[in-house]
Amino acid sequence: MSPQRPFVSVITPVYNGARYLVDAVTSVERQDYEPFEIIVVDDGSTDETPRVIAELGRRVRAFRQGNGGPAAARNRGIAEARGELLAFCDADDAWPDGKLDLQVGRLQQDPELAVVLGRVQYIADGVELPNVPYEDPDAKVLTHVHLGSGVYRRSAFERVGSFDATLRFSEDVDWFYRARELRAKIRILPDVTLYYRVHRSNMTRGKHASDFELTAVLKRSVDRRKAAGREGVSLEGWRDLDDVQPAGPRSALGEPTVSVIIPVFDETRYLAEAIDSALAQTHRPVEIIVVDDGSDEPVRLPDRLLGRVIVVRSAHRGQGAARNLAAARARGELLAFLDADDVWLPDKLEHQVAALGSDDSLDMCFGYVEEFFSPDLEHADTSPARMQVYERRGALPSTFVVRTRAFRRVGKFREDVVFAEFIDWYARATEAGVREVKLDRVVARRRIHDRNAGILRRDLRGNYAQVLKDALDRRRAGGAPTSAG
Repeated sequence: MSPQRPFVSVITPVYNGARYLVDAVTSVERQDYEPFEIIVVDDGSTDETPRVIAELGRRVRAFRQGNGGPAAARNRGIAEARGELLAFCDADDAWPDGKLDLQVGRLQQDPELAVVLGRVQYIADGVELPNVPYEDPDAKVLTHVHLGSGVYRRSAFERVGSFDATLRFSEDVDWFYRARELRAKIRILPDVTLYYRVHRSNMTRGKHASDFELTAVLKRSVDRRKAAGREGVSLEGWRDLDDVQPAGPRSALGEPTVSVIIPVFDETRYLAEAIDSALAQTHRPVEIIVVDDGSDEPVRLPDRLLGRVIVVRSAHRGQGAARNLAAARARGELLAFLDADDVWLPDKLEHQVAALGSDDSLDMCFGYVEEFFSPDLEHADTSPARMQVYERRGALPSTFVVRTRAFRRVGKFREDVVFAEFIDWYARATEAGVREVKLDRVVARRRIHDRNAGILRRDLRGNYAQVLKDALDRRRAGGAPTSAG
């Protein structure tokens, strides 16, 4: 535990929310951050919520009160909180891994910041997502001034005041109006910091716009500004998008952090197994980014993975474009790539991080891969003689880890080829003098199944010849030997 890290109190109000409460608390407990506490305030629930709370464990401090609404429950949580920083996670929402590391780090960068918010990603559970103007209509991500997406200094509440308990809806909007009127410094990060679950029991479901009390909240703000002699003054800077990115986060032990990138297109049978192998790493990733490259059926993760994985959906442009999209938003000091039908050995990242940490001049690390026949194949020859252990020198993403700075120096993966984009990138990295280390150990297992892209798209194997020709042309143009030796 780092002594420089501020104590965070996470407040979860709940009213008849037994169904999702465990998921919400678990997503907070998974944060690679210390010290923090979880405060659950039961706002007079009549369902199984008290029983669920009793089984949450010692980490949770629980309080019960008569039903007073979300604002009253949050105010109780603030009153009981011991942290100098506050955060909120509603009982039906979840946090992505790395949220506290990211946002607390940003607050520490700028002592004048009162609040750090982030993007919100909607997660549908048996209902249609709301028709709102998303930043990315496919990914369902938006910049949203949402209470649960932020981390707050306690001093912000001491200055702005608590939530207005007379409001059953829009109490968070009212608080943000008051904060803006006092010119509290707020920043909104480009990262997703809240998974907002849309389901049949949402408080706002079935309500008319007039039920949300937004008109009353806005009128109160106008009245306050009139009383202060600021009539006609707009709340400038409401969308304070952040233009400063924190330096690469460090793990709790001060080790380099790793962003895991998994592109997927249509073939999702093995995706959960690939994700599980990343989550099981002895060197824990700071984030796992799955890029759905325009699959006909959007990627849907099992409930146990919600809050643990960032899912980004884009138009279909190929694996190279999918990896580029994730790499551009990755926060880790290292990037690790995993194909959606492969799996990692549990100590892959640990050994590769250690290898790069032994020499700062090394920027990328490879290992061996073991092929295996997928158990769901019916007529495959799965005899031991068909199994292989071999090294793919720079040609297999799932065995690869690279420093983020080195990746960005070399540049993006090519997006004009369907295959061989990784070979092309590796060739350019070698030409740029990026130094590598190869481990004498198996770090990944490559699945052989009936829909391997290399089997289905033999017509595109000419991509390999194209990227090799391009590499030779670059060497000739630079006066370098054209031999690969």
